[in-house]
Amino acid sequence: MTTEQEIQGAIVVFPDTIEYASPELNHATELISWQMCKFVDYIETLDPELERHEAITLAAAIFQGLPALFESNPELIAEIKIDGHRIRAKRK
Repeated sequence: MTTEQEIQGAIVVFPDTIEYASPELNHATELISWQMCKFVDYIETLDPELERHEAITLAAAIFQGLPALFESNPELIAEIKIDGHRIRAKRK
């Protein structure tokens, strides 16, 4: 790992462990954060009277229910597995 890559990473402290967050993990975290914000924005378009924290809470409830939704849709699970395979195939 180069010095630049080490600088781009971060130390993450969990209650029971300390881990190194790689630049790839930091980038992925930025991506999901951005998409989650866009999803909350979308929820606010569905119910403009929601306050931001309420829309975030609703989004969290929706995320919590996603596995059950996926499990009831085998085609969606198959697509997720295909996408996962494509991502793994791009590893260096």
